[in-house]
Amino acid sequence: MAENIKVAVIGAGMMGKNHLKTYKNMNGVELVGVYDIFPDACKAAAEMFGIKAFSSLEEVATNVNAVSVVTTSVTHADVSEFFLNKGIHCLIEKPLATTEAECKRLINAAKDNNVTLLVGHIEQFNPAVEQMHKILSDTSKICSITAQRMSAASGRITDVDVSMDLMIHDMEVIQSLVKSPVVNVHAAAVRTPSSPKGKDYITAVLEFENGVTANLTSSRITQARVRTLSVTTDTNYIDMDFINQSINVHTQGRMPYINQEEIPDWMHYGLKGSVEQLFIPTNQPLQAELTHFINCVNGKETPRISGENALEALRVIWTIQEKLGFFAQDNKQLSIAAE
Repeated sequence: MAENIKVAVIGAGMMGKNHLKTYKNMNGVELVGVYDIFPDACKAAAEMFGIKAFSSLEEVATNVNAVSVVTTSVTHADVSEFFLNKGIHCLIEKPLATTEAECKRLINAAKDNNVTLLVGHIEQFNPAVEQMHKILSDTSKICSITAQRMSAASGRITDVDVSMDLMIHDMEVIQSLVKSPVVNVHAAAVRTPSSPKGKDYITAVLEFENGVTANLTSSRITQARVRTLSVTTDTNYIDMDFINQSINVHTQGRMPYINQEEIPDWMHYGLKGSVEQLFIPTNQPLQAELTHFINCVNGKETPRISGENALEALRVIWTIQEKLGFFAQDNKQLSIAAE
């Protein structure tokens, strides 16, 4: 019988606790401990789950095979690179890092040390997204995609704007569906008294090399929780709800009338429509994600969201930020055309 994978979680915030809770109940995993730069938070989490409160990253590295890095975005690069260079497998919560140079450091460190690097784009483990990949096969041509991810400010994420916090989820999913490079980006931000710089409500329009367009809206100032994605194809219209893990497929066609003279004037257009609600077995995406991570560590699967995949999504996010004048990232290679 294979030995359990020894795991620790780096970061004892809300999401870190979610990882701890999930690992604690997984087969094939020994949850060893937790580390956080705030000793009190670390100790409280350790006591909650009956595990060790590590006092340093070095101590973690000598006791585990794999870690979940669930720290603030700006620390992802340094923390994860430390573990990758120690031969420790890493699941890094999105975003992978905050600059192109940092992302490449992590990608290279994983390759050089022959260890798993999985980026925590959890929506790829939502069963509705998994089903969407199956529906949008080569027999159905995507024309356009619309994504909305909106909610009120939670105060949980403060170190990045809404594009890096929320829009990045939809960006990565859309790129995985379209499978074509982004060639142009348009963006606009809503400026309000609570968000004077427009960093909490952003709309972006993307043009892909294969002709597909995508419209993404993300908000942290909307008093309703919305997580939807809709796809217009050459044969139907598909709407998906991330929260409900549901998909509806809308189709429309001509009515098959035998005798056109018998049709009332008001029915001469002769259209019929149908809506098919798909049955999707629900799951817990985080459970699925961490199970996938452990399978990757054991060599049973390859990472569904690689460092390269995550970097491609970030490049578009950085372009959106630049067009809105949020910041100019140093040493980033843009491959997207200017407006």
